[in-house]
Amino acid sequence: MKQNRWQHIIFNVCIVLNCLLVFLLIFYSEVQIPAFLQIVGRAHPLTLHFPIVLLLLAFLFEMLLTSTKKSVPREIADWLLLAASFTTVVAALMGLFLSKEGGYEGDEINAHKWLGVFCALISVIWYGLKKQIRKNKIFTTVIGLCSSVVLLIAGHKGANITHGEDFLFASADNPTDVPPVSMDEAIVYTHLVQPIIENKCTNCHNSNKAKGELVMTSEQLLIKGGKNGKLWDTTAADLGLLMQRIHLPADHKEHMPPKGKPQLTDEESRILYLWIKSGASFTQKVADLPPGDSLRAIAASFFKTDQEETYDFEPLDESVVTALNTEYRVIAPVAQGSPALAVNFYGIHQFQSEQLKDLNKIKSHIVSLHLMKMPVKDEDLKIIGSFDNLRDLNISFTEVKGSGLKYLTGLQHLKQLSLSGTGISAKDLQQLAPLKNISSIKVWNTSVTEKDVNALKATLKDTRFDLGFNGDTVVAKLSTPTITATKGKKVFSGSTVVTIKNLIQNATVRYTVDGSEPDSLHAAVYKAPFTLKQPATIKARAFLKGWISSDPASANFFKAGIKPDSIRLLTKPNPRYVGNAKKGLALTDEALGGLVFNTTEWIGYKNEPFEALLFFDKPVPVRVVTLSALVSTESYIMPPSSIEIWGGSYAGALQLLAKLKPEQPKVNQPSYLTSYECAFPQQPLQVLKIVATQVMSLPAWHAGKGEKAWIFFDEVFIN
Repeated sequence: MKQNRWQHIIFNVCIVLNCLLVFLLIFYSEVQIPAFLQIVGRAHPLTLHFPIVLLLLAFLFEMLLTSTKKSVPREIADWLLLAASFTTVVAALMGLFLSKEGGYEGDEINAHKWLGVFCALISVIWYGLKKQIRKNKIFTTVIGLCSSVVLLIAGHKGANITHGEDFLFASADNPTDVPPVSMDEAIVYTHLVQPIIENKCTNCHNSNKAKGELVMTSEQLLIKGGKNGKLWDTTAADLGLLMQRIHLPADHKEHMPPKGKPQLTDEESRILYLWIKSGASFTQKVADLPPGDSLRAIAASFFKTDQEETYDFEPLDESVVTALNTEYRVIAPVAQGSPALAVNFYGIHQFQSEQLKDLNKIKSHIVSLHLMKMPVKDEDLKIIGSFDNLRDLNISFTEVKGSGLKYLTGLQHLKQLSLSGTGISAKDLQQLAPLKNISSIKVWNTSVTEKDVNALKATLKDTRFDLGFNGDTVVAKLSTPTITATKGKKVFSGSTVVTIKNLIQNATVRYTVDGSEPDSLHAAVYKAPFTLKQPATIKARAFLKGWISSDPASANFFKAGIKPDSIRLLTKPNPRYVGNAKKGLALTDEALGGLVFNTTEWIGYKNEPFEALLFFDKPVPVRVVTLSALVSTESYIMPPSSIEIWGGSYAGALQLLAKLKPEQPKVNQPSYLTSYECAFPQQPLQVLKIVATQVMSLPAWHAGKGEKAWIFFDEVFIN
């Protein structure tokens, strides 16, 4: 009797918990989980194994009970079925609590939730109607198979969320006998970086489990970053967020991968570091990395060349190579254990021809020589011509005119020659006819034309000539110009000098100073730095025939106006983006932020509006208030839905002076800086209040449809 009483109590608890489970699922979007239940939710991975085992065991015992050949104690079958019902609903509730923690979105999560609830309901119904079901073996078989199938599918969905897409069948779908990639075909990101990300990162950063709002399953999403900003910054000393998190102590809560997950090896960390440092290209081939490059050296242990290069000379004594290394000349093996050497020169002002003569001691071991941008002259090629095993020679953008190419005709192993940016002509290239093994000559930014190349094919028929991008046949996108204040600051009193830079030679840069988009016909052509005396939003784009025009560059220039004597933030910025928010200094320090928003210049708000009071010791005439802001649609940072300016003689008697509703983006677009100007009839004021409200529900076109938007400000200007 006592046993039956406890079964009755536990069964009633199961009914209550299932009702709670269904209620929470129906009102899922409105549910807020307190902190102590989030801790309970994190135990979901620990408890989910109990219902899996108990449900399958219960099915087995129920089948034995309904069999005429076998029999088992009915009490054990009852307790197994009840335990399965109880642990299933508990695991489902914990999973629901965990999913509210953030970073869990997508169809996989929704399917996993509903399947978990369905499994809990089946098990409680099964126990409640066990007597009736046991009377018919078919009923027992059907409900047992149904619960098992639902359980297995739910488990598979959960494995996908935790371990990555299609975890259960991954080994069947991805056979191990995949043809190896050759060194010549290998791409740095695809074959070196992506496997590391897939194995060590995507378990927590996928479309179903986006920890920190970061998804790392595609190139576009990697570039987008997460709620803490972009993953890397090639201009930063530490290369940005990804490398910061990797190098945190293992027990630090923000160390990645988190404690308990498979950690990066030293080699994997090194690969990620070198990839980001080199520009984080998604298309660069391993073979295009210069010989002696650290990333290429690592790759050599992963891939084989199509035709393995062999050398008929023995390695040099290491002390000989060490003695020839200087701060401006680096000599290293092309690969670990190889006798072949790569030589790279640095420092244009330190270069002298004698430094080439020093290499005579090791000339038969040099297979790669890079002298790009060094003051190399034609007569220096006589020395280089004695490096009889040279395969790769780069003398681009040197002072070579062409007459010295005759000294290179004895280099019968030479395969690649870079002559870009030199004074050579097509006639000079005819001297290279004796080079039977040369496969590539780079001649962009020289006088050599397509017509010349066609003529050269008669003598160098197996050689590919690289003319670079001339705009006639290649469609590429121009890099974005940069807009800087070269004399003065972007916040100025009298005037400031503006410089616009563009990396692509011959491209035309057009700009506007009124915030409008520059076109290729009517916008002003940038020719030289210009003086700016009034506040302006300058936008610039680069244009070149045959190229895709660049993304617009944008920069705000403000004239310093009246500065408040003090400022008080009535609402607190998000803790992650407080900037220099102490006493509101970020808004009045005349330091403008850039497109990276996790810096001290920016303050960000999401869950409450931005509200601030600005105080003046004496009444001042005010006619316009301007807010400097950032818009980054892919990072959920939108213009405010409304901005209100209030003013008066003291904080308790403020009147509405102006209200602005900024225009909202209609599609995703590149991040940009902007400003919102609120003008009103001039009047003396001692207190100003600014209220900016974020978009409360992101539009249907946005990936975060229905979520609140962020708003970011870096400065407030008065008059």
